[in-house]
Amino acid sequence: NNLCFHHIKNINDPTTVALIKTLEPDLIFVFGWSQIISKEVLDLPRLGCIGTHPALLPRNRGRHPLVWALVEGLEETGLTFFYLDEGVDSGDILWQQPCPITFEDDAESLYEKIKGLATKGINEFLPLLATGSSARHSQDHSQASYWRKRGEKDGEIDWASQTMTNYNLIRALTHPYIGAHSFLDGRLIKIWKSTPLQDNRENEAEGYGPGTVVKIGGSGFDIVTGDGVISVSDYEFTKGGTLKVGSILGSRG
Repeated sequence: NNLCFHHIKNINDPTTVALIKTLEPDLIFVFGWSQIISKEVLDLPRLGCIGTHPALLPRNRGRHPLVWALVEGLEETGLTFFYLDEGVDSGDILWQQPCPITFEDDAESLYEKIKGLATKGINEFLPLLATGSSARHSQDHSQASYWRKRGEKDGEIDWASQTMTNYNLIRALTHPYIGAHSFLDGRLIKIWKSTPLQDNRENEAEGYGPGTVVKIGGSGFDIVTGDGVISVSDYEFTKGGTLKVGSILGSRG
């Protein structure tokens, strides 16, 4: 599209700020940018800086909102376009729409839903911004909640947890993310896809503790959880390893 492209390392570096000034932007969109943007940059565009957050602000501000929505088993999330300010996801709302989360959704399918909403939103509000007729609503900060930053330990499966807890963690961290993980004799195993088998507790998990592999079949295996059995259909060892009936997955030790 013959658009100018500039690769920068720091949005707040004086040379970057000078570059943006020369462009004399009416509007700046900020998508997937991990650096805090200074007030100097925020004040440059005539119409402001527009950010996006895959949640229904003011609820669920902060880090990894798409992942957290699946981990917590939420039935609805959404997408918000908002004016960036010096706070954390606290600026005025430009456009917002909810998005249902089905039982079958995982990180990949939910990500695609959010992308679809983003396209819809931009097509709706960009013409309004151009004519100065777009809506702008302040957030009710008393209703705000925050997701914390997730770390590596948050991705480790606790097989003693309930089946749905494990299912939600696995689907939240599947592609395009890093995958939920466990260990077999110190070897890391990534778990990409699973299906709850909560009704099979009596005939398949009898006498076995959480984390025990009770069935090998096809491309996956069944493993005991804290309240049932979950079937893993997509997994991989990062440095080799072999599962068999009776193998016990758990922490690195």
